[in-house]
Amino acid sequence: MSFTPGSPPAVGSSTVLRGKNHGPKWEGYSRTIHYEISGAGRIDYQYCNATREGEQGDPHAVVKILTIDLGSH
Repeated sequence: MSFTPGSPPAVGSSTVLRGKNHGPKWEGYSRTIHYEISGAGRIDYQYCNATREGEQGDPHAVVKILTIDLGSH
């Protein structure tokens, strides 16, 4: 997930969530992606391929985790 956040995962499944509540929370970021490993948990995240965190930061890729749910459905 952290190396290729915009690609389908090698383990589990991912879905781009729809609806206005799942849009980018920060400029330049993706919509919310729901990543699930059956029986292990779920993670909702957004990513940006080139963001500057801070005024003098250099552009780099960032994955921001929004929620982690270790419970079952």
